Amino acid sequence: MKSILAFACAALVVGPALVAPQTSFAQAYQTWNYDPCAAAKQRAANQGAVAGGVTGALLGSAIAGHDSRLGGAIVGGTIGAVAGHQIGKSSVRCVSYPPGYRPRAHCHWVENDYGGRRHEYEICRGADGVWRASGRRY
Repeated sequence: MKSILAFACAALVVGPALVAPQTSFAQAYQTWNYDPCAAAKQRAANQGAVAGGVTGALLGSAIAGHDSRLGGAIVGGTIGAVAGHQIGKSSVRCVSYPPGYRPRAHCHWVENDYGGRRHEYEICRGADGVWRASGRRY
């Protein structure tokens, strides 16, 4: 019974992040001023917070004493969500163009860590307003 209660509380801590819309009204209203690098950072931070919160809640509940599993889940979920947010946010970096590459209008250079490797590439905003990889990589 107590483990079900701890799991339900962990779901209450993490649940709103899963249901909340990813873009706010102000972001949707200002699509003309969309910064893809900032959006990638925000997406990575949100995903890290959810994953960290779930993992932290489960670990906190498991580590806590028999009578304090709920408290362990709440504390573990909170710490895990904050740590996951910061880790996810730091995985995407907006960087300047590397030597030998000239900046182009309506383009950004992005550095991203995934798959255990660092990837650097350019994204450009097309005439339709959509950001796409240009094919230039470092």
